Amino acid sequence: MALKGMYLTYVRHSSVKNMASLTTIQLMRNCGVELYGCDGGASYQHAFVYIRQLAIHLRNSMQLRSKESFRAIYNWQFVNSLAFWTEVLATYCGDRADDQPDLCATLESLVYPLVQIIMGVARLVPTAKYFPLRIHCIGLLLRLSSATGIYVPVLPLAIEILESPEFLGRRPVKSTLKPLPLDAHLKAPKEYEHTRVYLESVLESVFGILADTVAAQSVRIAFPEWVVPATLQLRRWRKRVGKSWTRFSKQLQGLLEKIDQSARLVQQNRTKLDFSPSNLTAANQFMSTTEPNSTPVGTYAASLRKVRAQQRALLLEAEAAE
Repeated sequence: MALKGMYLTYVRHSSVKNMASLTTIQLMRNCGVELYGCDGGASYQHAFVYIRQLAIHLRNSMQLRSKESFRAIYNWQFVNSLAFWTEVLATYCGDRADDQPDLCATLESLVYPLVQIIMGVARLVPTAKYFPLRIHCIGLLLRLSSATGIYVPVLPLAIEILESPEFLGRRPVKSTLKPLPLDAHLKAPKEYEHTRVYLESVLESVFGILADTVAAQSVRIAFPEWVVPATLQLRRWRKRVGKSWTRFSKQLQGLLEKIDQSARLVQQNRTKLDFSPSNLTAANQFMSTTEPNSTPVGTYAASLRKVRAQQRALLLEAEAAE
């Protein structure tokens, strides 16, 4: 009963009104995650029931395809419910898996259905207005993948944003609006739709996601081959629209250079190997002593995260001063 009451209270109070409310919701989420580490059996039962409930809501929305059904999914309560279960699984099947192996084994089977739900939510309404929601979903998938070591195809979701008509076919509208803090929004307000300031905020978030996603895989033995399709798409995007987005074109060029450097680093380490590709155990231990954040692309991603953290701090200070 305690777990159920805590979770339902969290959901009821998880609406985001501004940047400051994100901090409060994060605190509630962290406290709830701690409670779910006390009893593995009860935690699994509650997680299974509520993740299944989220899946049913998503299925109904996909079948009905109405504004009302979409609103049942595209709201802060639903998204923060996904964030709650993401943090539970990332914590006990990733961050603390070695400390609580039994709990990890109990909860691990829920990772796949949760990933499928998040990906379904991200693609439910693939319009530019809901880019912020998709970015939230990608962040959840990246958190799960990075913590658990389970590969999740995050890059296609991010690159689909870049290849949308907003960037490839439509000229953005100039405006004097302030930059939109995507962390506190699930959709673009009406006055921000199709504006350059909104799309610049989207590009900043997407490039951060691209860097984080690639960095997380940068010590994998197959990294040089894995990253080829994404780099081809990114170079093609830069060639097509780089002149319209000069600042981001330069930023993307820097990211591509760091990716190439990281790929060469992996290739250099592979030349020293004495086992065959069929030895999966040895392959999984490849560069196991190297932290992803220490690779060229990992260092670059860390610098972008630092900049984003400073921007959030400034937004919080500005809200407090109002």
